[in-house]
Amino acid sequence: MLAEIVIEMVLLCGLTSLFFNEQHVLVRHEEEQMEKLRKVDKDLNISKKMVIEGHEKLSENERQEIDKYKIYRWDDEKK
Repeated sequence: MLAEIVIEMVLLCGLTSLFFNEQHVLVRHEEEQMEKLRKVDKDLNISKKMVIEGHEKLSENERQEIDKYKIYRWDDEKK
């Protein structure tokens, strides 16, 4: 009887530990995905500004972000 209770407690502790480890991994993965989405959102906003205003009107930091993708407006390429 006592052995069964001990076994059940060990199993319960093991399963609880596995559950919380899995939750920790999921939270970390979610945080990584949110960071990637923030970067994509920033890049999209810069691209949108470039399309509307032109490459020459971007700030130096924005140009560096855009230039790594080699994206230009059609009329910017003609110049």
